[in-house]
Amino acid sequence: KKIYKMGDVKIKALNGADFSIEKGEFAVIAGASGAGKSTILNLMGGMDTATTGKIIVDKENVSKFSAKKLTTYRR
Repeated sequence: KKIYKMGDVKIKALNGADFSIEKGEFAVIAGASGAGKSTILNLMGGMDTATTGKIIVDKENVSKFSAKKLTTYRR
C-alpha cells in the first residue's frame, strides 16, 4: 500500500498488489490513469517506499535496505 499525504488529505496511490516476475520473463504493467503504474515501478526501483507491506526483489525486501544499499541497488 502507498498513501501520499498532502496536509490533511490522503491519496491512496496503490492499494494492494501481489505478483511475481520470474527471471527471463517479461511483464507489462497496464491500467487507467491514476491506477498506480508509476507507483509500482518507483517502489520496485527503490525510488519510493511503501506505506505498508513489502517490496521483494530477488528475495530481498527493498523496503529494509540501508541508504547505502539502496544507492547500489538503484544503479
